[in-house]
Amino acid sequence: MSFHRSFGDQYRGCGHYVRIYQTGITYDCARPNCKLSAAHMHKTARNCGCNMEFSDHRRVRNLFQTKCDACLEYEGGGSDEYGHRTGRHW
Repeated sequence: MSFHRSFGDQYRGCGHYVRIYQTGITYDCARPNCKLSAAHMHKTARNCGCNMEFSDHRRVRNLFQTKCDACLEYEGGGSDEYGHRTGRHW
């Protein structure tokens, strides 16, 4: 599995990592069964079953002791128009 380097914020309250940006730097895993690697064994095959996913090499820019904004909004309730199921209105 090849890697992208990304920077983001780590929230200890909920354990989430929120990616801010990717640097564009990729790391080659050099595995023959990885479709994104230079050492891929099926170079001419169109539909091989090899892995084609990037993983994040996460770098923490900021470390917060609170929960992320999405978790705070989910727990706080937010507005009735967005993020909640209101049920059927017959």
